[in-house]
Amino acid sequence: MCVFCKGKLIQSQTDYIEKNKNLIALVRDVPCEKCGQCGETYFENNTVLELEQVLNKIQDTSSEITLTVMDYKKIAA
Repeated sequence: MCVFCKGKLIQSQTDYIEKNKNLIALVRDVPCEKCGQCGETYFENNTVLELEQVLNKIQDTSSEITLTVMDYKKIAA
């Protein structure tokens, strides 16, 4: 149940965008639950941990502004 509007959550996928210091990353097709009423997106804990791990590695190796586009299925494999 959505914490904002109490709508029903459905399994879905979304694009995740991270903007932090010298990194702009777009991760496509990230699994999530999305509210069917207001569209609010929720991620499972393991999904968030996987995203953080990959994004931290990219952040550590980037010295200039970096734009990275990734497919979630490839990074979570």
